[in-house]
Amino acid sequence: MNENFEDLLKEEEINELKKGKVLEGVLLNKSSDGIWVALDATGDVFVKREELLKNISEYKIGEKITVKVIKTNDAEGFNTASEKRAQAEKLMDEIEEGSLVNVKFESRAKNGYIVLIENAIKAFLPGSLSMLRPEDEMPKDSQRMKIIQKRGRKVVVSKRDAVEESIKEVYENYKENMIVEGIVESIKDFGAFVKLNEHVTALIPRSEVSWDKNTRINKQLSEGEKVRGVIINLDKNAKKISMSLKQLKEDPWEDVEKKYPIGSVQKGNVTKLFPFGFTVKLENAVEGLVHESEIFWGRKGKIADIASEGDRVEVKVLDIDKGRNRISLSYKQALGNPWEEAEEKYLEGNIVNGIVEKILANGAIIKLEEGLTGFLHVSELSWNFVDNVEDVLKEGEKIKVKILNLDKENQKIKLSLKQAKENPWKLISEKVQRGDILTGKITRFVDKGAVVLINDYEVEAFMPGSKATENRTDDIKEVLEVGSPITGKVLDIEFQSDQQRGNLVLSVLDYIKEKEKEEGLKIMEEMNSEEE
Repeated sequence: MNENFEDLLKEEEINELKKGKVLEGVLLNKSSDGIWVALDATGDVFVKREELLKNISEYKIGEKITVKVIKTNDAEGFNTASEKRAQAEKLMDEIEEGSLVNVKFESRAKNGYIVLIENAIKAFLPGSLSMLRPEDEMPKDSQRMKIIQKRGRKVVVSKRDAVEESIKEVYENYKENMIVEGIVESIKDFGAFVKLNEHVTALIPRSEVSWDKNTRINKQLSEGEKVRGVIINLDKNAKKISMSLKQLKEDPWEDVEKKYPIGSVQKGNVTKLFPFGFTVKLENAVEGLVHESEIFWGRKGKIADIASEGDRVEVKVLDIDKGRNRISLSYKQALGNPWEEAEEKYLEGNIVNGIVEKILANGAIIKLEEGLTGFLHVSELSWNFVDNVEDVLKEGEKIKVKILNLDKENQKIKLSLKQAKENPWKLISEKVQRGDILTGKITRFVDKGAVVLINDYEVEAFMPGSKATENRTDDIKEVLEVGSPITGKVLDIEFQSDQQRGNLVLSVLDYIKEKEKEEGLKIMEEMNSEEE
């Protein structure tokens, strides 16, 4: 009985609601001023809003809460308690000098600040250890600080010591070749800064972002992104860390000779054009150069006419310099030499399609296909006389030409524009004879007369100045001009060969005389008819 009585006394003493006791209860109800907590066998206590660790809205009915009794049966008949003081009492037993704690600023004080540790214990932060200037605003977010002094319930903390501790921890625990993670803080032209922790930042040099030397950092990384890299340099004295992203990936140049054997034909994308060639990306970080000498089989043309950035092309691997990360490529050899089959494709006498590539003083270069061009001499432009090549052809114009000669060994082709169609002199020689009347227009003036383009026949006739008009003049340009319509009598017409131009002489004066003669005869006939 004595033992049972003593146990009951102990139990009642434990359950007795006394000021200063720390007890655990369950949240019973909430109001705008605080919360009610039900304590086992000891009744209820009210925890005012300012004595809570969180906002009232964050608490849930039924939630377990540890509190410290402040008053019992106060003036209003309530038992009051504090969650903050219960937490403070617990923390005060746990914290010790040298430990790191979460701290929030509460107010300014003489020579420093009053702060709350874990929202429960008031502590002093000397201004000299706050890493703040007097004019700075107090931070609103939680800060990590170090306890540098604890005397009873008096605690002094330091922001500077916590920062130094954090930095020291990194430089003691991190080593070169270690793989670490961080958050991209900022991106510059020369590299990217990555936060390894709140106070230590590492640099990823631009050259260590990717094996692709042409890559743009802002295309590979973005601020706030979490990245993983390997430490390539750690300087404890200078407090500098460099890291690499690319070294966690396989170097594509390591087995480039196996993937792209010399002599093989590969596909890639054109990345950039230069005056001396263009580059082709075979894969990420592996690019080769196509020199201008490996672009054209024949005459050098415009590189921009062959390729544009982004084009998918086939190239032949000529050489690999693995030590310098260089590959020499050929565009023309991947296509094949068009001269190899030129004799079979372009037989002499055939009429083929071509494009005027370049106009010269004595003719034009005609492109038959990629890498294959021929020469069109001025004498083969027209069955008529040509004074200026540009009067007949324009660069980029599509034309039909006749193959006159093909020299595979010297890679030369002679072409003819005029022979690609029937000789108009043959037609006019068959239908026109001396004495016929023809019409046309003046195309140009020459020393002793004018040149007239005959309608419907595409041939040019010569009109002597003495035969151009019935009015005597020393200069026919005084009475006629280029484009003037002409009607004349054929004085002479000659044509000897299908391969040559003919000769036609026209006279306006003879036509006029002929016409006057005919009109005179007609008048005589009419007079005779009237007499009869």
